[in-house]
Amino acid sequence: MSRLACDPQRLADLARFLRLTRDEIELHIRLTEIGDLAIPQVHSNLQQSLTLLDRQETRVRQILNSSFLNLTDSYSLSFNSTAYLLNRWVEHHQAWWSDATHGEPTKIDVLLSKVASDPVDAGRLIDSTTFLAPLIYGCHDLGTLRSLWLSATDPRTTSTSTAGDRIKRFVETAFDKQEWRTGIAPSWVDIHEQKRLRHEILDLLGEVIAPWQLQFSGLSSEWNWSRETGVHFLKKVSESAGAAASLSQELGMALYRNLSDLSDNEIERRQRIDAIAFSVGASTELLRNAKVRQAQMDSDHLSTLLSIPTMLPLKLPWPSSLVIGETNSFILQQFDTTSETKNSSAIEMLQQRSALSSIAYMAVLNSAITSGRLENPNDAPSSELRLELQHTVDSIDNSATRGEILAEIVD
Repeated sequence: MSRLACDPQRLADLARFLRLTRDEIELHIRLTEIGDLAIPQVHSNLQQSLTLLDRQETRVRQILNSSFLNLTDSYSLSFNSTAYLLNRWVEHHQAWWSDATHGEPTKIDVLLSKVASDPVDAGRLIDSTTFLAPLIYGCHDLGTLRSLWLSATDPRTTSTSTAGDRIKRFVETAFDKQEWRTGIAPSWVDIHEQKRLRHEILDLLGEVIAPWQLQFSGLSSEWNWSRETGVHFLKKVSESAGAAASLSQELGMALYRNLSDLSDNEIERRQRIDAIAFSVGASTELLRNAKVRQAQMDSDHLSTLLSIPTMLPLKLPWPSSLVIGETNSFILQQFDTTSETKNSSAIEMLQQRSALSSIAYMAVLNSAITSGRLENPNDAPSSELRLELQHTVDSIDNSATRGEILAEIVD
């Protein structure tokens, strides 16, 4: 142990290995307590092993916690050094944000690259940062920033509550008034780079929340916020074309994941199915509205461009002015796709919901097999299960419609 203490990174690796081994032994202990699998002698030996591991882990923690970086409750030196240096650098370098809007990599780029791809370290860095803006706007390398947030919110490695805490902070920071920028001289800011960064952040935000978009509406209670608040942010994110594309692509996977693990209680299963269907309605309606809104913006932009000649002091005769006005109206009618987009997007939404209802059917069926309510996939479902499956398909229309209404009225 004394030689390991001279190499902090090896000591941190040992602590992590001890924790993994401890978790594995605890699992086997629980197995030896179940019915026919109960083996008293093995259970006793595993308990003794667990006690020894606890002692070793305590010794390792004492050494790590005595480090000058204060590694309390953490076994990652790379995370702690990054968090320490990042927070100190931002505190003493008030121009960190303006530096990020220029072409050269910053100190934040270098620090984040060390932990961005590790789900544990990336998440701990986000959780330990009270001022989140540097972890969103301070990194010039979008690849590093993308890796950091996707690693820290990956559904495969992140619990629902933890992902919720991180993503809620992300959206709130992304859409707040950003008063911290007022202390930076305008001459230091590259306006074009700032605009590019803003678009990229919104696209990244769409990628981050796409697997969790159901928690923005029907499943909002899992994140302890209201449906109205969640839908409000989801609507703002969907205004970005790139973010809307990510939301649409991931909706099916989000639906399947949240329906594949249902409660054994029939009432709770029914309530969760309805809540998820509500989410489907909100997401699909917001995506449809985003397409219509984009078509309207394109039409307004064209209208503005065509109206420029009429604002110039050309002093044209009345017939010429009339011809210009009629020409402008004709061009607008030819290129305005708002009406067509409304119809086509509505048809696409219905087709998408039909496909999602099939995904929901398979997810609920899979949940029934996993929970033992259906022993074999080839067996005929019981009458109760058939009703539940039919309710799932129907709810994509019924409960989804209620979610659609909420998406329409929330600004």
